[in-house]
Amino acid sequence: MSPKILSDSESHMNQSLSSPGDTPSSSTDRKVSVFTENYPYEPLPSDRHIRLLRFEPPVSSSTQNIPLISATLQVSWAGPGCRDPSSYQPYKALSYEWGSPPSNPSDARTMLLDNHPIHIRQNLHDALHSILHNHEKLYGTSPFYLWVDALCINQLDDREKGRQVQLMKTIYEAAEMVIVWLGKGTACTDEAMALLKMKEGDLHKYVREGNLSWKERQGLTDLYCDATYWRRVWILQEFALARDYVILCNRAFVTKECFESGLSIAKWWSIRGPRDKSGTEAHTNWPAQDLVYRAPVERMIALGGLLARTPGPTLDNWLDIVCIHGFKATDPRDYVFAILGISRDGDEIVPDYELSTTEVYCMAISTREARSRISYDENFSYRDWADLMGISRDRARKLQQKLEEEEEDMSSLEDQDMWDSDLEFI
Repeated sequence: MSPKILSDSESHMNQSLSSPGDTPSSSTDRKVSVFTENYPYEPLPSDRHIRLLRFEPPVSSSTQNIPLISATLQVSWAGPGCRDPSSYQPYKALSYEWGSPPSNPSDARTMLLDNHPIHIRQNLHDALHSILHNHEKLYGTSPFYLWVDALCINQLDDREKGRQVQLMKTIYEAAEMVIVWLGKGTACTDEAMALLKMKEGDLHKYVREGNLSWKERQGLTDLYCDATYWRRVWILQEFALARDYVILCNRAFVTKECFESGLSIAKWWSIRGPRDKSGTEAHTNWPAQDLVYRAPVERMIALGGLLARTPGPTLDNWLDIVCIHGFKATDPRDYVFAILGISRDGDEIVPDYELSTTEVYCMAISTREARSRISYDENFSYRDWADLMGISRDRARKLQQKLEEEEEDMSSLEDQDMWDSDLEFI
């Protein structure tokens, strides 16, 4: 990706619109939230390399017998397209929510990374435990390699973070499989996961005959609609770009095929209504509206097909989608950085976590496509984007006015150049 270069006026405007509090997080703040400060990360050999976690197969499949999660870090080429095949290690990638950091660092969970004790957040700890529990089914009996952003990226190095974010599209496209962690779930989701493991024909018959229990119905709604995972802005590329994926919830997992066929069957019978064995409608409390109109996984599946066929929407279109569908990010800069890899014009911006939120916002609205919308749509406003990123509307309005003035100045210069050219021709 080539860097997006701000003009002198844009750079000055960024400084004038930034408030003292609108700066990247300090190292101290990041240490509290990331908990990897004890690990001595070595610089990566190049911008095309990544780190992978290497896990040995557990002695027992029971997570109760795993005293402490332990892994080592190994450097690999990002993606299989390297000249030296020995420098590329096939891997799987984890897609999950970071979750909130513990209020007290002493409450964090501990794992060993190259024999260094480090603290990780509860949700990642739960995900790794579940993966180890399912190790043999997912990986066989061999050691396995996993890419996890919180551990494979030095979270205290903003420059490395920016370079690795540029590789995210490649990382998830090249992964043999993406492991989607929906969390520990509930008793309802446990029953729904067991249901989705049924053969497609058996599941179709089971639903058609109205055999679904209340827990199974609620669990399906929780999995397909209400899991907070589906609201992460990062899944727009993590899930949509996956060649293959498995859904992991608590200790159970289902394949991509089972998960998608389960959704199709549930939606179909939500519309028609479950039937009892005689073929008449079974009057059950079926969450039809939720599965028919609110299943975000269906949008993700459609998006994956779109990205496989086309270069994808432009950055400004993606930001509109993020606003409309209410995707969330903890760091407001990620509303832009998370969609660069799937944006047709994403190479106009280089992710840089040393920039403030306002500076990233300025870069987003300064892309060619975003600027052009000002020219042909007099009603267009960036206020939704500003609200999304926590930029005050007053500052957003001033910035838009400045951009409109610059567009007018550029148009005047272009008209003058055309006139001068005509005079030379005459």
